[in-house]
Amino acid sequence: MGTSGNVIERYQKILKRRHLPLFIVIALAGALVRPAVADVVNVNVDGIEDPLLSNVRKSLSVAGSHEAPWSAGQIRRLYRLAPNEIKKALAPYGYYNPVIEQNLVEPKGESDTWQATFRIKRGPRTKVTALNLAVTGPGDELPEIREALRTSQLAEGKRLIHAQYTATKNALYTAAYQAGYLDARFDKSAIRVRPEDNAAQIDLVLDTGERYYFGDVTFDQDVLNDDFVRRFVPFSPGEPFDAERLVDLQLILSDTDYFNKIAIQAERGQATREAPIDDWLFDILYPPEDPLISIGRLQVPVGVTAEPSKPQSYELSGGFGTDTGPRVGVGVKFRHLNKRGHQFRSDLRLSTVKQALQASYDIPIENVAEDKLSFTAKVANEEFGDITSLVYGVGAVRDTGWSLGRKRAYINLERETYDLGDDFGDRTSTLFYPGYTITLQKADDLLNTRKGVSASLDVHGGSEALASSVDFLQATVSGNVVLPLTSKSRLLLRSQLGATEVDDFDQLPPSQRFFTGGDRTVRGYGYQQISPENEDGDNIGGQYLAVGSIEADYKVYGDYGVAAFFDVGDASNTTSFDLKRGVGIGFRWASPVGQIRLDLAHPLDDPDSDFRIHFSLGPDL
Repeated sequence: MGTSGNVIERYQKILKRRHLPLFIVIALAGALVRPAVADVVNVNVDGIEDPLLSNVRKSLSVAGSHEAPWSAGQIRRLYRLAPNEIKKALAPYGYYNPVIEQNLVEPKGESDTWQATFRIKRGPRTKVTALNLAVTGPGDELPEIREALRTSQLAEGKRLIHAQYTATKNALYTAAYQAGYLDARFDKSAIRVRPEDNAAQIDLVLDTGERYYFGDVTFDQDVLNDDFVRRFVPFSPGEPFDAERLVDLQLILSDTDYFNKIAIQAERGQATREAPIDDWLFDILYPPEDPLISIGRLQVPVGVTAEPSKPQSYELSGGFGTDTGPRVGVGVKFRHLNKRGHQFRSDLRLSTVKQALQASYDIPIENVAEDKLSFTAKVANEEFGDITSLVYGVGAVRDTGWSLGRKRAYINLERETYDLGDDFGDRTSTLFYPGYTITLQKADDLLNTRKGVSASLDVHGGSEALASSVDFLQATVSGNVVLPLTSKSRLLLRSQLGATEVDDFDQLPPSQRFFTGGDRTVRGYGYQQISPENEDGDNIGGQYLAVGSIEADYKVYGDYGVAAFFDVGDASNTTSFDLKRGVGIGFRWASPVGQIRLDLAHPLDDPDSDFRIHFSLGPDL
């Protein structure tokens, strides 16, 4: 008060001569005497390590961020709060009696930084001296509940850690609720700590209550037959109630494309007790493990209300790739052809290397949420290497799901016209062939993968005895792996192998031949420009294929990164491959629609080219 008092007194004497009031004097003095402020408080915490250290720092108000400058008074007030905040931060880890030494140093000179130091001795551990952990009620022997009890980290004699208590409590309740014990509640749930004795008592007793079961599922919709739409339900009446199964039902119906808005009601309060009728005598002779079954289970009715989606959906797409050039796609889908879920779709795809019109009539079968039978038709004008091919085809596909991917059994009839650049001019081949494809895919994120794997195997073939122009059997296998190296880097591995057994390779149309080179195969070379050549130097495709790639990328900033790669590959008429090699660097962007790649590649085995630019978009798997 000395400095500011002297200033006010001096200005009061001066201003009295001019007859000015005191409040003006105080205002003028306040403009000259400003309170100390600090934008920075440097906080040091010694004596403890993580996780205690990080929890303490998060709890200290004096270490908090602030936009406006703090006054000296604010800093001192927050500093005085620190001991209580430290004790509260250590208590969840079982340390209730820490010893805290603290020191606060004000800024000196022109510095605006305060120094706050806390030296902490965490003190003795608080141990669990009494533990009452139990489950009562009809579900006490449920395997999931017994597993939650077995894996609990709570035990007498161990240090008290609040997070372990919370984890055990959540695990017990979740196991009971997901098994259909919707009335589960804790009769006892408390931690009683005696800090003076460094001792704690825990009571955690769950009463499961009665088990609930799924009742009848009813639908309020007019798009599909009720018998058909019930085939989407992933549970049956009489199964234990599980709320997650209702979420599965919502997602399944949303993915079908038949409905727009879906609402599911399953109120516990609407549960009714369905008394058994047929099995009452059997239950008397052989009592069930759950005695409530004898008097009837509580069943929760499920009601589904679904509004139809629009009868047609339209799709317009576009893009660019150095392999395909600019490309445009237009598609239409008729969603509600009948009440048995049949659908029709047609797509037109245009690019510099391929123009195709395709159509498909889809019929849901078996597991209607994932399986379908499709009848297809197509007409396509496509470039394979240096050959232009015109294909007309029809086919049938049975597409089914399995735990890791898809399985497709198909049969195709195709008519293909092409010119191999020899003396025979235009050729026409007819192929009638069955085939089977199996794919698997598993990843943490399908669009921008940090860790994942994908693989596919396709086998198909035709015979002259079954209307094909040539006897052939072809197999292709491919695999992709994405592995994290560090938090910002990945390793990508890719391979593809193919082989064709054919009695007369000259009669095999280009759509059944192997080519490589381009954005997603061997970079540094043109699209499908690695293959056997005819006398004019045109690429006409090979009988065997081998491709491999290794790539590493690193995120430099946010979703943007750089990559380095090495590719090899060849398409040949023998298994003695002359592998073409390409190396390069690239730019990566993990965009919302997948990886965007811009690569500069140098071909090591092409004397006519120094480098080639490649641009591509899509997932890594």
